[in-house]
Amino acid sequence: MALPLLRALFGPVTRVPKQPTRRRAPDGQRARVYRWEQAMVFPGRYARLSLDACRALVEAVYRWAEPDRVGGIGWTPPRVTDGRGRRHACGSREVIKLPRWARTAPIVLHECAHGLAPDGHGPRFVAAYVALLERFLGMDGTALRLSLSAAGVACGETARGPDGRLSFRAPRYGRASRRARSGEPLRPRRQGMRG
Repeated sequence: MALPLLRALFGPVTRVPKQPTRRRAPDGQRARVYRWEQAMVFPGRYARLSLDACRALVEAVYRWAEPDRVGGIGWTPPRVTDGRGRRHACGSREVIKLPRWARTAPIVLHECAHGLAPDGHGPRFVAAYVALLERFLGMDGTALRLSLSAAGVACGETARGPDGRLSFRAPRYGRASRRARSGEPLRPRRQGMRG
């Protein structure tokens, strides 16, 4: 009954098309990365840092990762904020937000790795994170990569370019296969027709 009255008062009712919702790309190994961190990175590294110490660590990370850009026009490390009103830490190249509970060295390095690698928790992010853990926490990179492989987390490759800047690539064989985790040599893919 109300619909005819509304039509009489306001004219024909047209539907407004619904705006498409933006969906994030799936972050397939996020849960595995978090489980691996809990087991391999966080134990014994719970010392809280002040916000100023977090800022100093972030600056040191970006000076080490981007030596070619340091001192250049417009270069600044990401802004570090106190994360007020947030439950989770978050990081990008522009800003790193750290609630009080997240002000530990491993979490700060995790958020820095997000700013260095654009693939969520993908292989390039993991490669960046391992490089930072190696450099700034003195952890053994080989042991970290072996534990990542055992946990089924794909880890990319790290390289320094001729300008000294770090770059991260996805692994050639995709997600760590059972054969790669077991240590068996990988066979190259056959070229040509399937048969």
